[in-house]
Amino acid sequence: MIRRISSFLLSILFLVTAQTTRAQRIDSMSIAVDSKFPQEKLYLQYDRPYYNPGETIWFKAYLTASNQPSPLSKTVYAELINDKGTILQRKVMPVIEYGAASSFDLPDTLKATQLYIKAYTAWMLNFDSALIYLKPIRIINTAAKPVAAKPVYSVTFFPEGGDLVAGVATNVAFKATDQDAVPFNISGTITDSKGAKQASFSSTHDGMGYFSFTPSGNETYKAAWKDKKGVAHETPLPKVKTQGAVLNVINQNNQVRFTVERPAEAGEELRFFYIIAEMQQQLVYSAKLNLSSKNKVSAPIPADSLADGIMKITLFNAVEVPVAERIVFINHNNYSFITDLHTLELNMDKRKKNSLQIDVGGDITSNLSISVTDESLTTPPLNKESIFSHLLLSSDLKGNVYNAAQYFSSDDDSVKAQLDLVMMTNGWRRFKWEDILADKLPPITYLPENNLSISGTVFGPAKNVLKGKQLSAIMRSKNGGADIFTIPVEQDGRFRIEPVIFFDTVKLYYQFNNDKDKKLTDISSFTFNPSYSKSPKPTTNLFASLSPAAAPDSITIKKNKTINRLALEQFIEGNKVKDLAVVTVKAKVKTPEEKMNEEYTSGFFTGSDGYTFITENDPFAKSAMTILDYLVSKAAGMQVSTSGEGSITWRGSATAVFLNESPSDVSMIKSISMNDVAMIKVFRPPFFGAGGSGAGGAVAVYLKKGGASNDNVKGLDFTSIAGYSAIKEFYSPDYDKPLDFNNPDDFRITLYWNPFLIFDKNTRRIKIPFFNTDNCKKIRVVIEGMNRLGQLTREEKTFGN
Repeated sequence: MIRRISSFLLSILFLVTAQTTRAQRIDSMSIAVDSKFPQEKLYLQYDRPYYNPGETIWFKAYLTASNQPSPLSKTVYAELINDKGTILQRKVMPVIEYGAASSFDLPDTLKATQLYIKAYTAWMLNFDSALIYLKPIRIINTAAKPVAAKPVYSVTFFPEGGDLVAGVATNVAFKATDQDAVPFNISGTITDSKGAKQASFSSTHDGMGYFSFTPSGNETYKAAWKDKKGVAHETPLPKVKTQGAVLNVINQNNQVRFTVERPAEAGEELRFFYIIAEMQQQLVYSAKLNLSSKNKVSAPIPADSLADGIMKITLFNAVEVPVAERIVFINHNNYSFITDLHTLELNMDKRKKNSLQIDVGGDITSNLSISVTDESLTTPPLNKESIFSHLLLSSDLKGNVYNAAQYFSSDDDSVKAQLDLVMMTNGWRRFKWEDILADKLPPITYLPENNLSISGTVFGPAKNVLKGKQLSAIMRSKNGGADIFTIPVEQDGRFRIEPVIFFDTVKLYYQFNNDKDKKLTDISSFTFNPSYSKSPKPTTNLFASLSPAAAPDSITIKKNKTINRLALEQFIEGNKVKDLAVVTVKAKVKTPEEKMNEEYTSGFFTGSDGYTFITENDPFAKSAMTILDYLVSKAAGMQVSTSGEGSITWRGSATAVFLNESPSDVSMIKSISMNDVAMIKVFRPPFFGAGGSGAGGAVAVYLKKGGASNDNVKGLDFTSIAGYSAIKEFYSPDYDKPLDFNNPDDFRITLYWNPFLIFDKNTRRIKIPFFNTDNCKKIRVVIEGMNRLGQLTREEKTFGN
């Protein structure tokens, strides 16, 4: 008897030890995945939901990791793709304050009715392509004939936790959608193989709902239902398992409680369990469950101190096999911060001036983007998305979430219950535990990218000759700005310049240091390679999994087609205007400021958020002794001191100084005669070309160019290198100026777009002036953004008649 008891105790001890070891292994692997494979996510805000051929798609990208601003990548890629997967345009952008921005120009000959925008970082290319940002964009095209899709209706059933288990009561969620993933209301009955009714079901929200029933072993079940047209259908339910476990989760009032139940008769592997909860790949809860003497257990998961977002709960059996999984959404309303948007001046008459004001409280730096559009031409689609819904919800889920923005529109319990239906009818799209436990983790091919770098190799000279050598290089932009580099060369000939930020194409002039008569340079061969990541393979297989692009209503389509036809005839945003009266073509007259910007500026310096001073015909420039004297009282908020070495600050922060777009300092520009200055630009804070947060703004001084200013650097070899995509400035007319007011008809749909509104402790309020078009009667304003804590914001308002 004693021997039997001892044997039994030893077996129990062995089992408990094995359970503890397995639990520790799962814990450690969860932590390892989080530390080795942080997941970046991108969200893009657009100036509007749909476009006409010949227009510009303006967008702003927000980059996160673990629901925080991502510290990993400093370069973002975006591609405009057609339905065959062909890349039509590609943009490469620097990440500035966790955001990046650019634009795509649509040709006026475009025939497509739908294009796609894909956005990613190099780090994201290591993982499942489904994690890459991909969005369909609707094109309102007069040339395309509408094709009516054949209606296809379907319903999918999702047992809570994953499986139907014989003898265990189970909640079964369902989702009914058509061929375009648009939900429809549904009701029906569940019957067994003998036709006996076991349950009934009816959708409660967007084609979703759930019912409960207890399945029997060796039995099959099917659902009988009717589609929108009244046609009868039958859909089989998932197969019933005789062995398994059911995971039920109740998420109410931010209290998460789970119940695990197994069949009364179960194998040894179903008598001990291990349950974990993760948020953004971080382990937030773990527990061992002993069901050796009972078949059901319940317990709470403390959620009071958790961040907002999706929690994934996974149940493992005694041999480390995941047997059930459930996701829930934790919402303490800590994911957002408040922006206050209102009008200072509202005048919807033709070409009249309007002004908005945005306030953000507190000292935390935040990065916002704003779009102002003609409300009658940008009616929101029924299937809406927002920065909240994408970054906190749909980017983590498999399957489509219809009108995902609605789940962040209210704190009502009914909305939370509807969101829980989304949790029950969508799967987790990141790592699978089966792969993690089998050590099937993705190989890391792409490292997180900093800003651009240029790597290269010297061929020809022997290693002993290259030892200790350096290259001297001059990087010159198209507009004459120059940067000088000294580049160490390794003995094997390799060299690298990093990190660098430059736009468009530059010429890089080079030779070895102290290379008399260029003897060593002339016998060497050089390669130069910018650090771009290659575009991932075409993702046409993912197109089918997307909901079609948001479609406007028929009235909005008609208005857009009319406006687009008129705008294309006159090229209002642009460059050439067709004069209908005399049937001649003339060029839009450029202002002196536009001419100087084209000749002198590049990259960040092309912006107009500030002041531009052209010295020609400026009497104050001729009378000022120094640049500092000239700048005194020239820009509201900027303090200029001319005493001693001089100083320039903006609200207490030092102002960055540039000479011909190269970093300089106050003492250097103070010594320059105003007679040598062609133009001075003063940029309001923040100015991103200065690095960091640019809290003090910037002053850029441009010297007058000589006749040979753009000639090659005499005697030096050079290569052309492409940098970040050239920045296109949003065209916003100033009808206070006669040249702008005399322009032809103004058919703009987007009245104002600004992808970078930076708020901090010194800038808590920003005023935005803009002018109305010829026919806009009501405007729609959409603001989205993120702060340094990872909190998000969104505000949408309409103003006008």
